[in-house]
Amino acid sequence: MIDLKQVGVEFSKQITPELNLILNTLTKNNKDAYIIGGAVRDFIFGHTVKDFDVATNAIPDQIVKWLTEVQVKTKPIGGKWGTVLAIAGKQAFDVSTYRKESFHTYGQPPEVTFVNSLDDDLRRRDFKINTIIYDPLKNQIVDKYHGIKDIENGIISMIGNPNIRLLEDGLRIIRLSRFMSKFNLTPSKKITTAVKSIGKNAKFRSKRVMQIELFKLLRIHNPGVGFKFLVEMNVLPSMFHNFPLNPNYQDNSSLELLQRFSLLPITNEITRLFGLLLMIADEKILTEYHFEQIKDDLFLSNRQNLHLTRLYRSWKNFPSKPDKSIIKRWVRASGINASENLAKIYFLNQQKESRTSNTTNEDTYVKNVQIAVSRLRSG
Repeated sequence: MIDLKQVGVEFSKQITPELNLILNTLTKNNKDAYIIGGAVRDFIFGHTVKDFDVATNAIPDQIVKWLTEVQVKTKPIGGKWGTVLAIAGKQAFDVSTYRKESFHTYGQPPEVTFVNSLDDDLRRRDFKINTIIYDPLKNQIVDKYHGIKDIENGIISMIGNPNIRLLEDGLRIIRLSRFMSKFNLTPSKKITTAVKSIGKNAKFRSKRVMQIELFKLLRIHNPGVGFKFLVEMNVLPSMFHNFPLNPNYQDNSSLELLQRFSLLPITNEITRLFGLLLMIADEKILTEYHFEQIKDDLFLSNRQNLHLTRLYRSWKNFPSKPDKSIIKRWVRASGINASENLAKIYFLNQQKESRTSNTTNEDTYVKNVQIAVSRLRSG
């Protein structure tokens, strides 16, 4: 069993002088200041803490005024969401006002109301593991909604009724899949039932935030569990509206290939996105146009979308023979950084629809690609 008191003592060692200045400034002005969400959650899981979010009942104008007085730079970034970026030294922290959110239309941005109560702010959050807070005044962890119990039991459960919370914003389904992969957690039966019923009809309040959530999943070392969940729950049609899905993309062999793809050591999220799309695509009708449409689905920048379409062109132009000179020209045209990953994705994709992979041929191709990459890098 996790010792909350001991966790609080250990977590306090993560508090830098810059963060402490922000916390002290708020409390000295008789306002709450708690560290909430990802920092506390990740620390309990034993992950490196990178970002600290502060929750307070101070309104944005007060946050800006008081932090400016102690030489902390501020930049309001949350608009109606009430988030202020506080920059102290070389560190930056999100400081957010407690709020309520009311969804009048599912899949649309909610109406936001600033509130004075921490409990109101906790209730509008999604999963119980995201409601664990650190109280710097008492130097302890506070866990009103039993998020730590979920951690101990290896599950994810939700604040409120999952059927409503997931209908409000389908982004929570993508976030759920990321937590499943990152923390090796299983969703509660209520959540799984809700996702199954929503599936391909999920609505997302923001394409930009959908990109952020999906890319966070794509950056995980092994996102296979999350990929598998999104496929099995039939969520992908609601994410990629015009993308042609393979009729068999949910069968066991396709899921097994998807898992193997997720283990490829790919660090670039656009390359991983391309591989994911290729694994689920119906190649008989797949064209460059379909990848161009992903720009609208995920609110990609022109640069990101160009990268995605170039990967498709390189994949289509993959050398038909393992000839070293031809492969070298292909590597040069495809780009040194992308070509090795594309070769691995290409041969893995060959196994879709019961096609077999010639391991010897694959090894020769990949080896020649590696040789070409090495020579081009060395000039």
